[in-house]
Amino acid sequence: MIAMADIQSAQFDYVNEIWSVADLIRGPIKTSEYNRVILPFTMLRRLECALEPTRDAVIKAVEEHEAEWGRESDNYCAFSKKAFYNTTSFRLNSLGASDTYEALMGYIDGFSENARTIMKRFKMEETCKTLQENNVLYMVCGKFASFDLSPETVSDRDMSNIYEHLIQRFGESIAENAEDFMTPKDVVRLTVGMIFANDDELMNSDTGIVRTLYDPTMGTGGFISDALDQLEEWHKDKKMTAPAVIVPYGQEFEPESWAMGKAAMLLRNVSNDDKDVYDQTKDMSAHIEYGDTLSEDKFEGVKFDYQTSNPPYGSKWEREAEAVRAEAALGFAGRFGAGLPSIDDGSMLFLQHVVSKMKTAEEGGAMAGIVLSASPLFTGDAGSGPSNIRRWLFEKDVVDCIVKLPDSIFYRTGINTYLWILSTKKPDDRKGMIQLIDASDRKTSLRKNQGNKRYEISKEDREWIIDTYINGHDHDKSVLVPCETFMFRKVTTQRPLRAAICLSKEGVDTLLSSKALSKLSEVNKAVLRRYLAEDLLTDGDCTIPYESVESTVKAARKEMEKPEVAAAPMAKAIRDIMTVKGEQYPIVHDKDGNIMADPDLKDTENIPWDVPFDEYMKTEVLPYAPETWIDESVLDKGPLQDGKVGIVGTNISFNKFFYHYEEPRKPEVIAKEIMELESGLEEFMREFL
Repeated sequence: MIAMADIQSAQFDYVNEIWSVADLIRGPIKTSEYNRVILPFTMLRRLECALEPTRDAVIKAVEEHEAEWGRESDNYCAFSKKAFYNTTSFRLNSLGASDTYEALMGYIDGFSENARTIMKRFKMEETCKTLQENNVLYMVCGKFASFDLSPETVSDRDMSNIYEHLIQRFGESIAENAEDFMTPKDVVRLTVGMIFANDDELMNSDTGIVRTLYDPTMGTGGFISDALDQLEEWHKDKKMTAPAVIVPYGQEFEPESWAMGKAAMLLRNVSNDDKDVYDQTKDMSAHIEYGDTLSEDKFEGVKFDYQTSNPPYGSKWEREAEAVRAEAALGFAGRFGAGLPSIDDGSMLFLQHVVSKMKTAEEGGAMAGIVLSASPLFTGDAGSGPSNIRRWLFEKDVVDCIVKLPDSIFYRTGINTYLWILSTKKPDDRKGMIQLIDASDRKTSLRKNQGNKRYEISKEDREWIIDTYINGHDHDKSVLVPCETFMFRKVTTQRPLRAAICLSKEGVDTLLSSKALSKLSEVNKAVLRRYLAEDLLTDGDCTIPYESVESTVKAARKEMEKPEVAAAPMAKAIRDIMTVKGEQYPIVHDKDGNIMADPDLKDTENIPWDVPFDEYMKTEVLPYAPETWIDESVLDKGPLQDGKVGIVGTNISFNKFFYHYEEPRKPEVIAKEIMELESGLEEFMREFL
């Protein structure tokens, strides 16, 4: 998650040395599965080094208390002085060359459950069996045993950097969707900075307050780790006795990502610097859960102070569809009562999930930052699932700010991304308002591209964005507007049907041979032909009124012997084949005298929320189609709807506020450049030949 420039040279040596293990496993292990060796063994070695000073004390405690406690008990943490322990005497350098696999499995089984579960999720058992079968497991263990990853040598922060860089190296090596489990550190820092921005109590309180932070798509835990890091940085020089504490919560479905994220939390606080025994034995991974957030919420009913999330972009939710639809059927008793997005993109499901986990204003309020693609801003027509989700967010007044981020800042995608800041504790002057910040040009080029990542958001640019947010600046790169700015009513408009029935011999022939009248006998067809011919011959004009069809059909059927086709389908067949439309024909009325609408001229208009219908029609529609009217039978219906005329729609447009027209270059300038290029090419070819 971090750029090369952010890693000290000593850490860089560790990264390169650890990654060199790939030379040992190349062949037996596929490149795409290097993470199953390098990452868990790195974690295992860190655990081993952290436990080394208290190893003898734990073994002695096992000898004295095993009969009472068993070999698995949190009581052993009091002897290991950490949130984990190991009850065996094994070390990576003492597993033996002949039975390395069996010894290693015994070593892993000796760890406390919180550490052991992580290694199991890495599928170490089958991976190590493959290494053993290829006679390299002993060498791999020995190689990792040579790395000094003790807390005295490598701090928690340094270890986090090493681990994150190994993850990035893994993503680069397999060239797959690394963004699914990695968020660049500059984006993480910006998000965390914005959700912490106005919480003075969090940064300055010395009363031991506790806050909760949750990431429902935690991946490898980058958001959580950096939030904890930033809080420690802010507190570092304040000499506090009881600074604020953040308790991390997270959930992840991808096994290796979950294992890496949980390991990152477990490995925190193993350093002795500035930490008491309680800090060192506190298991920061206790609330890091494995499972699919959409279909299996591991924290049902729990609400949080802060949330961060970077859901996968454009990811289908077919796997979770049954569970999601069942919960949506519960309405607002579940998480997805506002609506369901397209099956092709579950981003807005995560958006609803995050809101459902925010503490209300009465509970102290909450802040959340979620990184999304452009799609949730505008996808979906009025009344659709996505539009209704946005409407629900507006009505709950939780959207505080949306930041347009620079392009090409993620490792595996160059698409436009947006940071949504959600809040349930808006100050009075921001209630009912949404701030848009265009930070698309706040970027710095990297010296070397990292996959698709060509730019980063520098510290100075992050500070500019956060300052713009905190102070609510209104300038050419920021606006603060009412949420109704992004709402409209989609009304249905109608225009009168101007039509007549055009009779002709060819038209009558087509009618009588049509499928609609196929059951009519030849005798009865002759009767209908005669009536239509009489209408045709009564006047030099071949047209008859549109409304006269019923009377003509009625008269014809009276003369028919047991007419096989009813009057209504017979009249419809005549109109389907012989109707002509145009401004030259009279307006058609129904039997009650009401003007009939022309279905072909039916249209819709998106009327801005604060514009009266009459005013909009007068300026935007009637000058071009003066006979148009609004169909008042089309109402806003549904769980969120108000029953009024027109369906409510939502659309968040950055271009409306930040688009700047650039005048096209003059043709003569372009032509001159082309001529100069052609001249230069001719000169080059002459010299070349």
